[in-house]
Amino acid sequence: MEKGLNSDITYIKGVGPKRAETLRKLGINTVADMLGYYPRAYVDMANTVPISDITDGQPVAVRATVTTDVSVKRTGSQGRLSVYSFLATDGKDSMKITLFNRKYAAESIVRGKEYIFYGKGEAIGFFKTVKNPVIEQADNAAIFPVYPLSANVTQKMLRSCARSALDSCLSDIKETLPEKIIEKYGLMPLKEAYEKIHFPSDPVQAQQARRRFVIDELLNFILGLGVLKRKNRKRVSFPLDSSVDMSVFYRALPYELTGAQKRVIAECVGDMQKASAMARLVQGDVGSGKTAVAAACMYYAAMCGRQSALMAPTEVLAVQHYHSLSPMFEKLGIKTALLTGSTGAAERRKIKEGMESGEISVLIGTHALIQKDVVFRGLSLVIVDEQHRFGVNQRTMLTQKGENPHTLIMSATPIPRTMALIVYGDLDVSVIDELPAGRQKVSSFVVNTASHEKMYSFLREEVLKGRQAYVVCPLIEENDESETASVVEFSEQLAEKYLRYINIAYLHGKMPPKEKDDVLKRFASGEISVLVSTTVIEVGINVPNATVMIIENAEKFGLSQLHQLRGRVGRGSKKSWCFLVTDMQGVTLERLSNFCKTNDGFEISRQDLELRGPGDLFGARQHGLTGLKLASLADMPAVADAQNIAAEITSQKDWYALPEYSGIAEAVVRLFGKTTVI
Repeated sequence: MEKGLNSDITYIKGVGPKRAETLRKLGINTVADMLGYYPRAYVDMANTVPISDITDGQPVAVRATVTTDVSVKRTGSQGRLSVYSFLATDGKDSMKITLFNRKYAAESIVRGKEYIFYGKGEAIGFFKTVKNPVIEQADNAAIFPVYPLSANVTQKMLRSCARSALDSCLSDIKETLPEKIIEKYGLMPLKEAYEKIHFPSDPVQAQQARRRFVIDELLNFILGLGVLKRKNRKRVSFPLDSSVDMSVFYRALPYELTGAQKRVIAECVGDMQKASAMARLVQGDVGSGKTAVAAACMYYAAMCGRQSALMAPTEVLAVQHYHSLSPMFEKLGIKTALLTGSTGAAERRKIKEGMESGEISVLIGTHALIQKDVVFRGLSLVIVDEQHRFGVNQRTMLTQKGENPHTLIMSATPIPRTMALIVYGDLDVSVIDELPAGRQKVSSFVVNTASHEKMYSFLREEVLKGRQAYVVCPLIEENDESETASVVEFSEQLAEKYLRYINIAYLHGKMPPKEKDDVLKRFASGEISVLVSTTVIEVGINVPNATVMIIENAEKFGLSQLHQLRGRVGRGSKKSWCFLVTDMQGVTLERLSNFCKTNDGFEISRQDLELRGPGDLFGARQHGLTGLKLASLADMPAVADAQNIAAEITSQKDWYALPEYSGIAEAVVRLFGKTTVI
């Protein structure tokens, strides 16, 4: 962008030091930031209705004349809430207007003057009111942008700043797309889009402007990931031996792999035989057997005389991987070690010596693996489990411990392949789309707290049959502001009220690691019948005898997280159940009811993406995703257009060096950082 756009926010007419300080709290530091601070909605002040048409809960614009003075009442803790109110009429009916803590707006109201009030209506019988409306002069009937606000910032201030920014710098905005692409995809030109997203004349203009910026965001994102992918392919790695007999590994397994698992293993092994480093994502639904794929790759590397590292996001999961893999690897003559934050000093020294000498072939652990004093002799394979729990930098730090090692990313958050190719566009994608034989579909139900007794009686019956169960609570601390009971408190309540004489234990992330490990071991052995836990059991915990999952306050979880939790049961041959407990109604109840209708993780993650956006699904630290202000990966028509445009651009050799794409190239570098120099 040109100098005017990169100027400090004080360059805008009417923005002095004090107002600039207020705007900086919204992340608005430059003129470009102001133009990129998009409205979240629009208010059509021209489309007014009479007071008699106000209905409960519906947003309305009403033209009315103020008939009383403004009164104020202070309420709340220590009188911190100031409630301003007055009456207004449209000539036929009257309504009450209420403003909360809006002293400036209240003081500007003049009795006898006509205004347009826009807000959510409330109708109690014949009594009508509009609470906390947007207020405009009656002769100012137009479509107004509504911006996200913070303390000391008003809609009027932001509109004024946006108008000034456009007036002073619109000519500095340079088009980033060639005319032929703009015409082909029916896109609004960039200058017009900036004008119309802030000040549209009608809703259609606002929609067209928004579409332009959505496609721009997705296009920059896709192109940036394409650059990363090309860089990955250029990484020269140590090619591994193609003569390893993988059937030895298959025979050592206590179960038969699915066709999908064998296909994905072949894809990974094929990558590892190349001179360019593997960069592959393996995704699959809960229980699809990703760990077995990882184990096959580690076996292959070990048979080639090379080392592997598997990094898990939690100690619980790292320990689980170690306990499930090390016995099998030991039988195959492969030495395995576990390194976490709680590994003792003596054991740590021993592991470090084994890694440096090459005696240890497989190292499983947490973030402890990326510490400076952990040195490998011949690291050729890095496996990162639950990638969305890590930042990209952590993954990079682990790969830097070898000479461009092959990288395998595992994700238990299945997303539709089209989305996966975008979100993980710097990786090749393998999908395990087949569940192992014997996996049970879990019957799921939404229940309210009034059903507690009946539900826990059912759980008790299952336990008396020799089965086990999980109960998940979202919070730990007893003094949490929420009314939700803590894990410790809730486990005590269950023991006293519903599950007397049944062995109950609790688990949460703040417990000492050895204590957590002990609880999980006792649960896995069957000594503990009911485990009351936080989401620390969300991934990796494998107890085939567990048949009941109860999730309290289910509305507090995302759909993909609920799916992961549900995946802790149904892992054996016995029929399993999942109960989602909530007293919420409306949209929340509908969302949870829809979740219960499917066991398909791909469909559930699609719904989650629509409801919650990519940040929750993939972790805010996932590269690039934080750059999406307006775009959603669930907006598939826009995604498809952006992909097609990206394909046209990248079909031209060294596109980033061509003058017509200089603006896009700059945007990609801004989004992904200077380390992703095109």
